Amino acid sequence: MIKRSLVILILVVFPLLLVSAEEPRNDRPKVGLVLSGGGAKGLAHIGAIKVLEEVGIRPDYITGTSMGSIIGGLYSIGYTATELDSIVSTADWAHLLSDRVPLSDVIPEEKTDYQRFQVELDITEDGFAVPMGLIGGHAISELFARLSARVSGTYYFKDYPIPFKCVAADLLSGEQVIFDRGSFSTALRSSMSIPSVFSPVELDTLYLVDGGVLNNFPVDLCREMGADIIIGVNVGNADRVNKADLNSLIGVLTTSTMIANSSNNRAQLPYVDVVIMPDLTGYNVASFFNAPQIIERGELAAREVYGQLDSLARFLDQFDKPKPLSIPSDPVEFVISRVEVDGLEKVSRRFFISGLGINAGDTVDFSLLSQGVNRLIGTRYFDYVTYNLEPEGGKYVLKMNTQESAPAKFKFSIHYDNEYKAGILTNITLRNLLWIGNRFSTTLDIAEKPRFNVTAINYYGENHLTASKLVFDREVNNFPVYMNDGRVYGTLTHHYTDLAFGFMSSIGTSWEIDAYLEYERSMLTDQTGMYEIFSNGVARFGNEFISANFSSKLNTLDRRYFPRRGTDMMIGYRFILDNRAVYHGSESGRELVSDAIEPVNKNFFELSAYYQKFFRVSKRWVISPRVQANFADMQLPLPGRVFVGGVPFQRRSNEVSFVGLSSREKYVQNFVMAQLNLRYRVTRSLNITGVANGLVSFLDEGPELPGYISSKDEEVVGMGLLVEYDSVIGPIQFGISNGNINKGLRWYFGLGYPF
Repeated sequence: MIKRSLVILILVVFPLLLVSAEEPRNDRPKVGLVLSGGGAKGLAHIGAIKVLEEVGIRPDYITGTSMGSIIGGLYSIGYTATELDSIVSTADWAHLLSDRVPLSDVIPEEKTDYQRFQVELDITEDGFAVPMGLIGGHAISELFARLSARVSGTYYFKDYPIPFKCVAADLLSGEQVIFDRGSFSTALRSSMSIPSVFSPVELDTLYLVDGGVLNNFPVDLCREMGADIIIGVNVGNADRVNKADLNSLIGVLTTSTMIANSSNNRAQLPYVDVVIMPDLTGYNVASFFNAPQIIERGELAAREVYGQLDSLARFLDQFDKPKPLSIPSDPVEFVISRVEVDGLEKVSRRFFISGLGINAGDTVDFSLLSQGVNRLIGTRYFDYVTYNLEPEGGKYVLKMNTQESAPAKFKFSIHYDNEYKAGILTNITLRNLLWIGNRFSTTLDIAEKPRFNVTAINYYGENHLTASKLVFDREVNNFPVYMNDGRVYGTLTHHYTDLAFGFMSSIGTSWEIDAYLEYERSMLTDQTGMYEIFSNGVARFGNEFISANFSSKLNTLDRRYFPRRGTDMMIGYRFILDNRAVYHGSESGRELVSDAIEPVNKNFFELSAYYQKFFRVSKRWVISPRVQANFADMQLPLPGRVFVGGVPFQRRSNEVSFVGLSSREKYVQNFVMAQLNLRYRVTRSLNITGVANGLVSFLDEGPELPGYISSKDEEVVGMGLLVEYDSVIGPIQFGISNGNINKGLRWYFGLGYPF
């Protein structure tokens, strides 16, 4: 306390006298900078550092916890406050805090299930395993690895431009762990691993979480390093928790884990000579998207003690100037001497290297490294992939650290739409469990109109480029019959079964080519109305098809929902080998439905294609044109036709979404459709989309369901407006539309991830 009193006396009473000293002295006091943890509120440290640079104070030592370790650590290796501001302001926080990779980096066979479920649980021998954290942390670990490449050859943190230490906590021993050497990115990732938010970091025998659990404001550590004067920036909770900190799940979890550390936090404050405490009312630990405002709050708080900082700077001026910092340069490219992989168990090294796309001798940059990591995550065989670079004889050793996904996963989500109502989507996916190179997935939509899918893929070769594929689909759908004025006269129940077996080939993460044999059964039964048919002895009627198929698909979309860029395209060819009517009921009833199901020819071919492109024309506007077409050289039975209407989240097999029509309002065979979507991003999660589309059906004579459905050439035009929100439980979409057929408003509502 005597030492601190003397420092205060120097700062307050004698600053001018000290500045006027004639000769510099070489016993310059050491200044320590201590930065507390606080989640997103820790971004205020950048604003405080701006003011320190402005007055000319350069710390001799830096210590930090959690976000304080990130900002302090990056500052210690030479990043300026301006550079730190740029890093956090341009960061893709949605990606960093979700670990989501772009959909374009997910392999084709996994795109259907990726980010489709609200909950994913590992299946172990002991039952379901809850994830250790909401966020795995591979994305932010990769960011740290990239930013720390300049000190990749420096083992001890004391040898950084500014000596640095940070704090983590070991869950197993309950003790504080101080990082002063080793992997810089691992140190930062460990120090900010908020329990239950980020998964713990396993390091040797340690299980590391956020240092704020034990020491959120490591003033003592900075003093031990040799600091005589302490400048502390505290964004933690010194006294009471702000209510704003508790308005999110992450906020509650973070605050709960830090409660026990509050007394330690208060105990450290008396040892700080200049305290900077930003007013961060209205922001919480998850407010990363408010980075500019939080940084400004930090700067304002530092300016409130500007007088003290300026006096300290003038006091330090009487001493010898510290040596200029030697800032290591950032490597732009790396020649890889070898690739080391840690964490592989069931997945082969060859498969890993193939996905990474980097081998010994390659010259790479951070962009290629990031793409390689994303591709590996996109295989869904890995939950966590990160890297470190270590210099070796003018080249670099690429050290990959990975954690394989559990071979068995259970997933589920809830959803609702105004056409098919509520449902619970459940899925079990097995990888490399039955045998190496096998992927088995089964999905069930538990709903009034259920859907069921089984997909089994068996890869050939370690690179997983080709595979045999078995797909089984079973659906129960609505088949509404509309009157001329747009009202529903009655609704049939549509039972659809599809079984396909063949071969697939993946080209990169975008192309999938399939060749397969397919059996389809499409049957109609009674639901509501249609009394005249079913009272005459009709039980069910429909068709069976056996076909040979070829399709080529391209998907480069960056996101499943609300994509901003990319292409979704498909070209398909189907040759019908056999086509037969299926009828159950009385002979007199058969005459009522025979025109709808009797095939004109056993054999025919069908061509189909669609193309949709997304263009991000500005920060808020996305334009998306879409075209789709279908052509068959013979008349198709009614159950084998294409159903038109509704929006994408209501779409089921053999359906084309069309704004301006209700779900399955039209049944067509040969058609061309064009659509233009114009989406405006109101906020980060809220979008408004305008849609205009038109469809022309032609050569569309027969088949018919006499008295109810007749075939004719038609031109349909529709337009609508959708309000869409990207929520934590999936997209929420509400829309209204109108068209030139059966005029009247149609409305749509969907919530959650559809099948």
